Amino acid sequence: MYFRKSTQLVLLIFITTTLIGCQKAKRDFYKAGEFHQGYPEIFNPIQEVLSFKIQSHTKLETNNDTIAIYIGFLKQGEHYGNWIARASNNQIMQLSTFDFKQNSNNEKDNIIDIEFNNSKNRISLKIIELDTIANKITYSWINQSTLTDSLTIQKIDVPLLQGKTFPAIELTDVNGTKFNWDSFKEQTIIINWWAVGCKPCREEIPSLNKLVDKYSNKNVKFLSITDDPLDRVSNFLKNNEFKYDITFLSENDRILFGSSYPKHIILDSTKTITFYKEGGSESISQEIDQQLTELNSKTITNK
Repeated sequence: MYFRKSTQLVLLIFITTTLIGCQKAKRDFYKAGEFHQGYPEIFNPIQEVLSFKIQSHTKLETNNDTIAIYIGFLKQGEHYGNWIARASNNQIMQLSTFDFKQNSNNEKDNIIDIEFNNSKNRISLKIIELDTIANKITYSWINQSTLTDSLTIQKIDVPLLQGKTFPAIELTDVNGTKFNWDSFKEQTIIINWWAVGCKPCREEIPSLNKLVDKYSNKNVKFLSITDDPLDRVSNFLKNNEFKYDITFLSENDRILFGSSYPKHIILDSTKTITFYKEGGSESISQEIDQQLTELNSKTITNK
């Protein structure tokens, strides 16, 4: 009897010690950072062109010699939120905004994916806490859904590559009517993935509208796709003209486009991707125009 109790006691101590050790190991993946007022010096070249005011910042610990990640708080009008930036060679390469959900019950809510290299690569970050009073952030890096203490560049199987067939995703227009892909057979389709809160997206609209006017009598369809709420887009369109056909993406298909804006895609008459480009560009309308000219020349040659 004594032997059995002693064995049980030893086993209990072993299990308890193991669990505590596992919990400690898990906690070790989480890092803490402290926010500082204002913006980092690396933002000096772009500070004046930002559409929001940076209120605070911190540089996250990445254990990576080539990539730096900055994060902080912002104010845009009456709205408060957060920003995150990727830097390389002491230059900001990518900047986006997000809203942190305090006390979220959904573990995925505060996982931030930073996609780059035409969405061929991804960096994933899980934020546990953003404390505005203590000016503290608690976070961990993610590699293939596993917590890790170092930033990891993950490869992505990109569905939107030149030469691939564009999937017939589910879209609805501003009236809630489903978009019918079959009604645009034999047409060239120009796609713009955008968001109201994306400044480069908004700045591109006037030049994109001119493209619509130029090809109004051609066999070309201009299609905008967004995952913004209907009311936000409707309020924007009250004061801003966007001549593309406005459509909304289902939640199931959002992963196709990723989390960065804008993206421009051209589909030929067989729905094959002939052009794909990410990020805002002053010359994007000229690039699309050139691609349309080349497509038209090929069509005439093949007839």
